[in-house]
Amino acid sequence: MSIFDICLAFLILAGAFALICLGITLLKTAQTLKDVSHLSQDIDITVTKVNKTVDDVNYKMDQLNAPVEFVNNIFTKKKKSNNAGLLGTLVGLKSFFKKK
Repeated sequence: MSIFDICLAFLILAGAFALICLGITLLKTAQTLKDVSHLSQDIDITVTKVNKTVDDVNYKMDQLNAPVEFVNNIFTKKKKSNNAGLLGTLVGLKSFFKKK
């Protein structure tokens, strides 16, 4: 065997090793992409559930806002008219009777 034949044998072995490594890498990449696809589907389902939960919380907060506004309007002055709220009326009557 000449040195040329030995170098050619090493090149063939190196090429075969590179092709084997490339094949293994592509197989692992395909498996990783498959796992990512399943994971993205799970994430999509989770995001849908979170969106539904946030919508429910927003709906409940809107329902709670009406009684809070009602109670707030009782104890504060109305901005459109000069009439005081219930608490303002009671304080006004109390001060009116204290003067006499």
